[in-house]
Amino acid sequence: MKIKTNFSYALNYFGEADCRIERLIEASPEDFKELQISLQDNPLLLKHKDCMYEQDGVCHCLLVLEQEGYDGILVESKGPGYPFYGAYITGMRDVLNGELSRAADFIVRQCMENSQEGSWQIQFNDPPGRAHGYVPFNELSERFGLTIRPGNGLDAMLLNILRRRPGITDAELGDGIVETTIAADSHIYPNTQRNTSVEFSLDRVTALFKNAVSSALGLYRGEDLYAMLHGSFGLTLQEIRDHRYLSDLELENTCQVPRQVLEGAMPVRDVLALDGLPEVASLAHKNSVFLVPLEDLKLLTDAGKEDFAALLDARVADIRVDEETPELLLEGVEAAELDRLHDKLEAHKQAEQAMGPAMG
Repeated sequence: MKIKTNFSYALNYFGEADCRIERLIEASPEDFKELQISLQDNPLLLKHKDCMYEQDGVCHCLLVLEQEGYDGILVESKGPGYPFYGAYITGMRDVLNGELSRAADFIVRQCMENSQEGSWQIQFNDPPGRAHGYVPFNELSERFGLTIRPGNGLDAMLLNILRRRPGITDAELGDGIVETTIAADSHIYPNTQRNTSVEFSLDRVTALFKNAVSSALGLYRGEDLYAMLHGSFGLTLQEIRDHRYLSDLELENTCQVPRQVLEGAMPVRDVLALDGLPEVASLAHKNSVFLVPLEDLKLLTDAGKEDFAALLDARVADIRVDEETPELLLEGVEAAELDRLHDKLEAHKQAEQAMGPAMG
């Protein structure tokens, strides 16, 4: 296996820094090679020194990608008059594409879910057959640590990813928002495969995937690493365990579930009997937009448990983590059962005072 890395002579400390990419540029192979030799007094970097600074312990950086290449150099400076510091990151383009794809999944999911729920984010006075939605820049910053601003390079990559999604008719930047227009008859969900006219061989796909995973392992920790492997690369919890990308202890802390749940295939009724599950834990299904809090299942009476026996007997196949909230993905049951329970629980909550605390 061949990789590129940096070696330092007699290094006695491997330091880490919290970094945030403020701007992205692409350099020609010649300019990129020059950056590998020396960062100081480089005219390419001097043009962008305004985006590099340190604030509240976070290094705000410039990312330089090689044109038509996969590697990148993350450059940091504490401000005007300070020297440049850099980190060479193998496969950075794949890592960045993975993170931006995760953000694109979120934008599309928000638009689709909100269109079904009649949210204020969707405006139906658009041209017939289309729905229009938007997500603020600050929400992408809070959820994904992405700095999206007009002209900072990350904006163009995100818009290109969105525009390649089937069913997306337009994607633009507005005043502090990413605006997306979706065909109303489109059934778009996260991780939908993008149409592409370029086909890669299986060996090439395998090599790219291994390179991206290797880069992610070097860049991320804990929940952020799980989000990349699970949400962006599509690995299941079991695959992450089998390859030991995260230890069971790290997975317990990230997913906030007892180790028994990590083993997989545990029926919902057995999960309900466990101690140590957070109150915010929810049931989910890959074909449903609804989440049902586990705590709400305790409202079921004996008759309710019999009515939803198929759901209680369903097994936890995987765990998705969103904003430190575990979502237990079910298998062995139709999504319609989860939707039916959601609707009944909502109706119960609306009539709770009249019906009392128990649900039939």
